[in-house]
Amino acid sequence: MTKQNIARSSESVDAFERPSESPERGALMEERFPTNYSVLLAGPPGVGKFEYLIARIREDLRLGERVVFVTLDMPPNEIRARAKALRLDLGAHEGRSFVFVDCYSATSSDRPEAAPGKKTFLVSSFSNLEGIGMAMSKAAQELGTPVRIYFYTISTLFLHNSTQAIAKFFQIVTSRAKTNLGFILYAVHEGVHEPMTMNLLRSLVDGVVEMRYTDTMEREIRVHHMRGYQVDAAWHPFRQLPETVVSL
Repeated sequence: MTKQNIARSSESVDAFERPSESPERGALMEERFPTNYSVLLAGPPGVGKFEYLIARIREDLRLGERVVFVTLDMPPNEIRARAKALRLDLGAHEGRSFVFVDCYSATSSDRPEAAPGKKTFLVSSFSNLEGIGMAMSKAAQELGTPVRIYFYTISTLFLHNSTQAIAKFFQIVTSRAKTNLGFILYAVHEGVHEPMTMNLLRSLVDGVVEMRYTDTMEREIRVHHMRGYQVDAAWHPFRQLPETVVSL
């Protein structure tokens, strides 16, 4: 069996393409990230990693997928507001096909949201790595597996835990997600970690997507590698899709 070709189209933030069975049609079939797969999204702060995740989540929800968003960098209310500005109303999906694992609110100066209930699974602190893993599993069970998990961002954990502890957590959670839960993507801030740390994280996932600024501050994206697939590793402009396309 030949491997699928994976590449990024100019119209989607991470579309995967393979030639159609009838070459004369000139069509391409877009592929999504596989289930039971792990991906690291790396790029400098502010380059658009959050927008990338929202684009992925929008497509997941449109296709009837279930999504768990693990937030460490901001409270759920801010994510809802930022997603709505990108034309995605998360509130319309919460509890049914979307839930938060909130690792931020309990340790912030602001009061946590009053009733986590079905919509939000609250974690007591950034250093409670076991609690984060358990909350992710509970959230997935609440929605029903398989789910697609988005972790924003793994970088925050390094401020509160040792690299060794995070590496162990990363391995355990990734294995659990791929075996029992579905797909998982971790966002990480490039340029704030030692090269050895980034290499470690890259080695523990199946695929890596990179984002960067050009010399003229344009944003670019590429699929660096995907285990088991051939990829187009060339850099491409990162563009948000037109409003009429991305609205649910």
